[in-house]
Amino acid sequence: MPSVKSILETARSSNATIVDLNAQSLKDVPPALFEVQSVEQLTLANNRLGEIPEDIVRLKKLENVSFFGNKLSALPKSVVSMGSLKYLTASYNFITELPTGFGSCPNLVYLDLSCNQLKQLTANFGFLTTLRSLHLSDNHLETLPPEIGKLVDLNTLVLCNNNITHLPAELGNLQALRYCLLQGNKLKTIPKELANTPLGTSGTTFRAYKNPLLPFLQDVLDEGGTKGFFALLRSDEYAAKLAEAESGKKKKK
Repeated sequence: MPSVKSILETARSSNATIVDLNAQSLKDVPPALFEVQSVEQLTLANNRLGEIPEDIVRLKKLENVSFFGNKLSALPKSVVSMGSLKYLTASYNFITELPTGFGSCPNLVYLDLSCNQLKQLTANFGFLTTLRSLHLSDNHLETLPPEIGKLVDLNTLVLCNNNITHLPAELGNLQALRYCLLQGNKLKTIPKELANTPLGTSGTTFRAYKNPLLPFLQDVLDEGGTKGFFALLRSDEYAAKLAEAESGKKKKK
């Protein structure tokens, strides 16, 4: 196996567009990497990196980067200035929050932050209007900002295994949404506005099991499947059933 030094020397001399430093037992990013100005796709996955240097912004052509499976507690602040970046994978780390101004990433279409320690997303997240695929499973999220409804090109939303108790009505603005996974949260209801998306129609995927849904919602999901569930959300009956369920709770108290 060639050494990291050899890989980077070859990449720089050949103007390589792909640099693969997967599973190299790296504890630090070698400075020589930032001399490979031609790189468009970079893999730093499965190492022992505790941080990514701010110098990564020097890679002006970088479109696709993976930090999967490291020891990162944060992303570099300079990531917001990486104008060519389209695909960012930083799953299986220890990230607790995103850099200030993260929503300024101008061309991001794919973001995977699964299996981290995120507790919240800021309103600035709503500026990622080019985003098409968002993966946030296995974090510590309790809510989503209403501004997520501004991600009008979003096709895929994965929120499994968080602590989310309610969803913003603004999710109904996601007219491109066709794949949505919500299982393993603390949801009791689903906003009726979600029925304004394509979800529930042919070729779409929606999952909400392992949530403490109100019994009538769980019954509809079990008996009528996704199609029946979204038919209920679109009906006038839904609001009445929610009110009835709420009234029943108050009487028990």
